[in-house]
Amino acid sequence: MEASGNRSSRPPAERPRCIYRVLANLAGDFVSKPLVLPDSAESISPEWLTRVLSERFPGARAEHVEVLDAHSGTTGRARLRVRWRDGSDAPAALFAKLAPTDPMQREMVVSTGMGRREARFYAKLAAELPVRVPAPLWAGWSDDGSTYFMLIEDLAEAGCSFPSFTFDDAGEHARGMMDTLATLHGHYWDSPRFAADLDWIEAPMRGAVGPLLVAEAVKQFGARMPDAFGQLAELYIRHTDALNDLLDAGPSTLVHGDCHLGNSFVDAGHVGLLDWACSCRAPGFRDVAYYLCNSMPIERRRQLERPLVERYLAGLAAAGGAAPDFASAWQQLRRFAVTSWVAATVTAAAGGRMQSVEIGQRAMERATAAIVDLDTPTLLRQELGL
Repeated sequence: MEASGNRSSRPPAERPRCIYRVLANLAGDFVSKPLVLPDSAESISPEWLTRVLSERFPGARAEHVEVLDAHSGTTGRARLRVRWRDGSDAPAALFAKLAPTDPMQREMVVSTGMGRREARFYAKLAAELPVRVPAPLWAGWSDDGSTYFMLIEDLAEAGCSFPSFTFDDAGEHARGMMDTLATLHGHYWDSPRFAADLDWIEAPMRGAVGPLLVAEAVKQFGARMPDAFGQLAELYIRHTDALNDLLDAGPSTLVHGDCHLGNSFVDAGHVGLLDWACSCRAPGFRDVAYYLCNSMPIERRRQLERPLVERYLAGLAAAGGAAPDFASAWQQLRRFAVTSWVAATVTAAAGGRMQSVEIGQRAMERATAAIVDLDTPTLLRQELGL
């Protein structure tokens, strides 16, 4: 079990609580005591907050904790208001993340290691990123990933805004997103640190759940979708490992891994990224294609995708990345469109467990339109030698 006092956190759900030992400065004395990760927003006590944040904010003592809002989807989330003893500079507004309460979601988080990935990100990396992310405060997790907790900055309290899905705003936000991704990817482009202090950053997640849910999506939605939907589903289900190997090949960088509109925010005109549970070491176009194919109105994407790719390439080169020529970049966009499609299709098939049914199906329709426009099934068959 690991913990960090200068990063963020997400909360766990109804499962065996994780216990590990930390030094807590209580009543003026350092004592070694078992620390139990809260399994719900309501179980976050003033004493617990005092223990985990007193190292980062010396002398801080929480006197009262109020849960302003809490819900559980892919993960658990809670906004907290904390009253601290006079003289403390600890933040009154906190955002907590913990494991989900839904059994299916909980099993997915454990089997994929998503919670542990995000807790590690906030504990070990978030503070150094060259792009805007929620400020990390504390994070802890178990070795097996079954329990985890993060405390991070409350972005709403910080004055950040959250984009809505509108045609008129799509271009401006997409340009900001390309700038953010270029800066992030260029900074970690093919970094030797992936074999050194960042060797804990994993490759993209793999597992049996994706093909199963894609098969379920074909049953639910295949009859009303274009032929490319079924073609890509069949290719993905039959050749999952070969396809994942293809997608993992090439120069790697740090990628967000779940780069859709809902995982972004805006601070002083700059696009930031939140929800890093899918962060990994992979080719940068994984993020670019994910956003363009999933998070833009179809007609707006068709109008802007080429200049947006050009903008990303220019920013990538400026940030230190080895930007490919446009033809190679366009081929990568066509290839990695499958990652956006799989994510959206899996979400739609889950039927409200990850997102609302409407949000999931609309994203699937946008991503399907993209794989039709880009003729992704044909390209992947060629690249896989099928």
